[in-house]
Amino acid sequence: MLYWIYNYSALTIGTIFVAVFLLATYLAIFGFRSSLHGWFHRQGKSNDMVGFALSSYSVFYGLLIGLIAVAAYQNLTVVQDVVTREASSLSAMYNDLYGYPQPTRGILQGDLRQYTRYEIERGWPAQRNGIVSPEGGHRLSQFADDLLTFQPRQKSEEIVQAETFRELNGYIDERSARIANVTTGIPGVLWWVVGIGAAIFIALVAMLDMEIHVHLILASLLAVFLGLVIFLIAEMDMPFRGEISVSPGAFKEVYDSVMAPDDAVNRSMADLISLTGKLGPPRLQGRANALGRDVPGLFFGATEVNNNFDIVDRVVAETGGTATLFVKSDDEYVRVSTNIESSSGVRAVGSILDPDGPVIQKIRIGQAFYGETRILGFPYMTGYEPIKDASDNVIGIYYVGYRLRTLSPNPSR
Repeated sequence: MLYWIYNYSALTIGTIFVAVFLLATYLAIFGFRSSLHGWFHRQGKSNDMVGFALSSYSVFYGLLIGLIAVAAYQNLTVVQDVVTREASSLSAMYNDLYGYPQPTRGILQGDLRQYTRYEIERGWPAQRNGIVSPEGGHRLSQFADDLLTFQPRQKSEEIVQAETFRELNGYIDERSARIANVTTGIPGVLWWVVGIGAAIFIALVAMLDMEIHVHLILASLLAVFLGLVIFLIAEMDMPFRGEISVSPGAFKEVYDSVMAPDDAVNRSMADLISLTGKLGPPRLQGRANALGRDVPGLFFGATEVNNNFDIVDRVVAETGGTATLFVKSDDEYVRVSTNIESSSGVRAVGSILDPDGPVIQKIRIGQAFYGETRILGFPYMTGYEPIKDASDNVIGIYYVGYRLRTLSPNPSR
């Protein structure tokens, strides 16, 4: 009913509401005094009756707008909770995709990243105008279609897919709840009751009989407060419209903290695998020295990468972050080519992957690890892919990662 107010700033609309109520109050006071005051106050008890009626009416009307204000605020907070749960569900669903093999994982995560960016950059602005764009639903359907094309080959993949579908169904429910609130607001008939009630309140104030300067001061204070309360209700009425509204902050947090760094990790990993692949298939040959540690020689084709930093430095030059090639030495994985620096400021060649962390647990069963880990004491958003020889044996690890600003409780490195 009051959709036009969302086209202006809250300060502007608040000022307009206060000005309108002040003007209406002044017109009512001076109009009543010039035309009806003498007739109405012929007996001294009239003012007492007006005061009694005003005080009684104020209780009922104040209770009405108070309850409406509380309901509007509660609806705003409920919708905020819905959006927070929706963003959490989206993050959980995105993390579930780490259990899929490549290239399926990259395709599905790319679908969710594009969907999330659309909701932030285009879907939310449309919501602020009371419009639910169908494109967001189309993008989510594309993700579901790509998910259905994957055929699990192992029991672990079946479990991952079942969990992903469970998260997807939960996310669709949360999204539907958000969309249902885009056009939800106070019924128009209730706004008529509020407006007519405000007019009655102003009329009762105007009927009071007292010195004009006192009358104007008291009436002005009441008008300002009434205007501000009704303005507040109107601003909170539509959860996604106006300055007092639900923002896409939860979605931005998920995208910035989970999806954006992961997108960079995926691009860097693809670059690292591509550059080593151009040299030839991976294999182990001979022995090499890694800052005092005797390890197998890791070759791609005819090129040995032990203490050869050309490839990892090229990856970092093109995509940023950090890159490493590990070689398997007995039960350990040793850095033989890296641009990660140790605490002394030199390349951390010869350091090993944490033997008790979650990364090595995945690598030992031939699976990749993507997520937040600690490397030499610092938090990184990382990707680890096993390097396999022609016999499908794990002989090393590809690593790429980006250092994060916030610490992580994950102790892996």
